[in-house]
Amino acid sequence: MKMRRPQEIDRKALLASYERQPLGKIYALFKPYRKMLIASFALMVSLNMVGLTLPWMLKIAIDRVLPNADYLLFWVLCFAMTIVYLTRCLLRYLASYTVDYTGIRLIVDIRQKVFKHLQSLSLRFYEAYRTGKLISNVISDVALLNMMMRITTALGEQLFQLLLIIFLLLILNWQMALVVLLSLPVHFCNFYFARKALRADSMVMQEKISEISANLSETLTGAKVIKSFAKEQTECRRFFQNLRPTVAMQMKITLDNIGLWSVFDMVTLFTYLATIGMGIMHVQSGKVTIGEFVAFYTYVGMLIGPIQSLSTQVVTLAQGMVGASRVVKLLNTIPEIKECANPIHPERLTGHIEFQHVVFSYDEDKAPVINDFTLEIQPGEKVALVGPSGSGKSTLSNLLLRFYDVTGGAILVDGYDVRRLGFEAYRKNIGVVLQEPFLFSGTIRDNIAYAKEDATAEEIEKAAEMANIAEFIKGLPDGYDTVVGENGASLSGGQKQRLAIARAVLMNPSILILDEATSALDTVSETVVQEALDRLMIGKTTVIIAHRLSTVRNADKIIVLDRGRVAQKGTHDELMEQPGIYRELYQTQRRMATK
Repeated sequence: MKMRRPQEIDRKALLASYERQPLGKIYALFKPYRKMLIASFALMVSLNMVGLTLPWMLKIAIDRVLPNADYLLFWVLCFAMTIVYLTRCLLRYLASYTVDYTGIRLIVDIRQKVFKHLQSLSLRFYEAYRTGKLISNVISDVALLNMMMRITTALGEQLFQLLLIIFLLLILNWQMALVVLLSLPVHFCNFYFARKALRADSMVMQEKISEISANLSETLTGAKVIKSFAKEQTECRRFFQNLRPTVAMQMKITLDNIGLWSVFDMVTLFTYLATIGMGIMHVQSGKVTIGEFVAFYTYVGMLIGPIQSLSTQVVTLAQGMVGASRVVKLLNTIPEIKECANPIHPERLTGHIEFQHVVFSYDEDKAPVINDFTLEIQPGEKVALVGPSGSGKSTLSNLLLRFYDVTGGAILVDGYDVRRLGFEAYRKNIGVVLQEPFLFSGTIRDNIAYAKEDATAEEIEKAAEMANIAEFIKGLPDGYDTVVGENGASLSGGQKQRLAIARAVLMNPSILILDEATSALDTVSETVVQEALDRLMIGKTTVIIAHRLSTVRNADKIIVLDRGRVAQKGTHDELMEQPGIYRELYQTQRRMATK
């Protein structure tokens, strides 16, 4: 068997997709925090402005205190330096606190915004977008966004410091200052081209990491299948194959960074040498005092600091821009299914359902999955949708739940077009029991109460009794407080299904959708679950999607689907009396069951 190859990344297409994200949209993410960012910037600028007074005091000490042994001025300078250092300590504390607080707020708020946006996206989006990549977006990319915010603030402060130092150098000696300033264009070009290359490489690297995250999530979720087929070593090799390209990518980023630093070090060296050479010449000619030269040289060192900081932060800024672009791209994904303006919020529906000439296609370029489907279901009626695989049964339930919108026609509930109903109000009237129920990793009590957060203990226990699961729960050491593990890992299929039924019982919906609710269970479990379902269906409009036809014999109406159309309609006895798909399927299943 050939191993799945790591997914190749189209570098040009990837870069083009992120280049289309305007900077304005990226910086719009920071807009709610502009006041805190301005405060952080002001504090950091103040911190550096106070620090710039120290070389000037050193100049005074060398030129006036040392030659004249002026102890009074010495003590004045000592007092001034003490005040400067205490002020710097206070400003450093305030600046660090403000920056960190802003960063924490940004991470929490943006993650909440991204998560809320993800909840608004349709099932089609989740079918196309891998879970691991979404986790990477919410965790890693938002963290990079915070890093970008910090660096952007620091860069603004460092540029301001750069301008202030240049001003002080020009005051001390404009001729020496001009020589030093010749190095700035070289540094700027070095940063510009390095940032461009590093940003492109970082985009590819981040995309590859998100792919690895997606593969890892998939592998961990499928641990049981992997172990069943003894594919542990195969998956290890596949994981290494996915990791291997990141070595070359990371090394390319490292080499780009080394090139950036090499140019920076050489230009810095020539700057220091030029400063010393010019200083010797000006001190000998008497144009500059020793104190002024020491102050000038110190300011040159302080000038190199922001430039050095810029070079250090180029990589991080490039990665931050990538993370920001990915977050913006995700937030720009338009929800396919949206509430209309001024939606209707019904308190309680009776469950009268009408499918009016419904047409639906998952892809505009392909034939419809549902084609001119018309059906009326009266309140309290039990209707079964049956047919071969791919006939459109589950698609109809997804349309009824409004996970997708119809391509043509309409679905009415109590006379309302479902597209006019508010999501929460509508879906609170619909209960769903799936073939593979999903349980959260909390307690049994939490999973049952998920349908009704304010449910009392008595309501939860009553729902469990109706679902034929109460006796099992009471036999557990921790009862209703037993932790079920991830997706109910510690429970059997029948037990998980009955917990899902208890959840639906507690919800007490007007409409109930049973999507292959017993098809994955053994005969004993099916009998127990079916008893619970029979109690749950009392007084509710029920849509049963079934592959096993023995489970729908008591339905008030059976709709036989074939390629998205109604092929037959009637009760079990009526359909068995006429030739067609239903009778053929039923007889085939009976023959299979007797073998």
